[in-house]
Amino acid sequence: MKDLVLNDSKTIGTTIKSLRSEMKITQEELASYTGLSRIGVVKLEKEENDLKLSSLIKIANLLGFELVLRKRSSK
Repeated sequence: MKDLVLNDSKTIGTTIKSLRSEMKITQEELASYTGLSRIGVVKLEKEENDLKLSSLIKIANLLGFELVLRKRSSK
């Protein structure tokens, strides 16, 4: 899979939902792994909730991604 570029907080929830579904991970499993409630996961996926960085790192690990901060190229 190619890199995912997330330019705003609104796309994170839908991206997580899509990847979670693709990997057949339930909302309950994601909640248990991250320490969030299932309702917290639902709100995150509906983009009704902000995500703590520590939770984002756990989710990335579960989904097989690493978080990388990279300077943007000038265009």
